[in-house]
Amino acid sequence: MAKYLTAIAMIALVGCSAPEFRAPQAVTDGRLNGVWLARSSELGGKRIAIPAEFELQLAGNQYRAGIPPPSDRGRIILFGDEFAGQAARMDVVGEEGPNKGKRYLAIYRFHDGSAGRELEICYDLSQLTRPSEFVSREGTQVLCVTYMKR
Repeated sequence: MAKYLTAIAMIALVGCSAPEFRAPQAVTDGRLNGVWLARSSELGGKRIAIPAEFELQLAGNQYRAGIPPPSDRGRIILFGDEFAGQAARMDVVGEEGPNKGKRYLAIYRFHDGSAGRELEICYDLSQLTRPSEFVSREGTQVLCVTYMKR
């Protein structure tokens, strides 16, 4: 503690100002905005059926999901620090509906050649770890869903 107080005192004595604090900006990915229809899904290494009318609505950092009108609502938190070759990351935070109070760690990507019209998201339903690849393996609670933009 004394070390920090000394540094602050030195800055004041020398007449230098401390670097300006800037709150982190929310990361956004405009390609996510819109209504997405689930086309295929896999959970724990097995294909599962999703009703054809299931929608994922994304606008800014807000989401709605389900069969219209969607009852699952919340926000997404995007991270802008992915490295070349690594997946973009998101957290899905439920605020209303069946996922209220839950936080799912996920990765997402747009498929090449789809002009931003095909989106894949892999969620860890255990809420313990973030998937590291776009694969749902047997014995895991990783849910991978491919969506098409409406």
